[in-house]
Amino acid sequence: MRRIPEARLLLAAFLCGAPGALSGMIFFHHKTRKLRFRIFVPIFLVLQMLPLFFLVYCGDYYRADESVYESLLTDARVQVAEKKNYWYFDGPSEDQACIFYPGAKVEAVSYAPLMRRLAEEGVDAFLVKMPFNLSFFGINRASDIIRSAPYCHWYICGHSLGGVAAAAYASHHEDMLDGLILLAAYPAGEVDPSLDGLLIYGSEDRVLNRESVQKAENLWQHETCILEGGNHAGFGNYGPQAGDGISGISAREQQEAAVKRILEKIDSIKSSMLN
Repeated sequence: MRRIPEARLLLAAFLCGAPGALSGMIFFHHKTRKLRFRIFVPIFLVLQMLPLFFLVYCGDYYRADESVYESLLTDARVQVAEKKNYWYFDGPSEDQACIFYPGAKVEAVSYAPLMRRLAEEGVDAFLVKMPFNLSFFGINRASDIIRSAPYCHWYICGHSLGGVAAAAYASHHEDMLDGLILLAAYPAGEVDPSLDGLLIYGSEDRVLNRESVQKAENLWQHETCILEGGNHAGFGNYGPQAGDGISGISAREQQEAAVKRILEKIDSIKSSMLN
C-alpha cells in the first residue's frame, strides 16, 4: 500500500497538527524510531501551545470595580467619550492634556476616576486601551492621539509597567511632550534631560522594585513624591494586588493626593517654559 511521505507528515505536524502527531507517537509508537520526529514534533507542539498559554495568561487580569463606571458619565464639568483605542475626558482645559498608559494586566477603565479628577482640575485626559491589557503592545498609541487633538501642551503618564512603556515612548518622542509622570514606575532607559518628570509612589507599595527605582535615578530629570500610606494598587480602582502592601488610606484619597501633585508639577513645568 502507498505510504504517506515523512515530509508530508512533518508538514502536517508543523501546521497545527503536532498534538495529533505526538499522540500517535505515544500511543501507537508511530515514527518513534525516526530522529526527526522525536526532535521536531515536540518542538512544533511547544510552538503551537505558546499562543494558548499567552491567551490564558492575558485572560487572568485585574478587573475594574463597578464604581468606576460613574466616572464615565458626562456632566456639566467633564464630557466623556469612548473611542476605539481610548476614553477621552474633556474638561475645562483648552491647551493641556495627559495621555495615560494603564498598568500591565489591569483593565484600563480602572483608572477612570483618576482621569476624571485630572480633567475636572484642568488637565484633559486620554485613558488608553491596550491590546491584551499590556501597554507594550500599544506603546505608540500616544502618537495617534497627539496628532488628532489640538492641544499645545502634552504630558504622558503611566502606572507600573504602563509607566515603563510611557517612559519608553517619551524617550523617543521628547519633542512632542512637555513632561513625563510615572506612578509607581521607572524608566528602563535614558530619557532626554529636556523632558521634566515626576515620580509618585506610595509608602506601603510592596510591588514597586525600590532597587530598580534607585538604579534609574540618573536616567531622567525628575522629582520624587512619596504618598504616605499609599500602596501600588491605590492609583486605580481594581481591588487588592498580589504582593502589595496594605494601604493606610483609601484609593480615593491616594488618587486625590496624586492629582494634586501632578497639577503642581504641570504648573511648575509651564512656569519654567515661560521663563
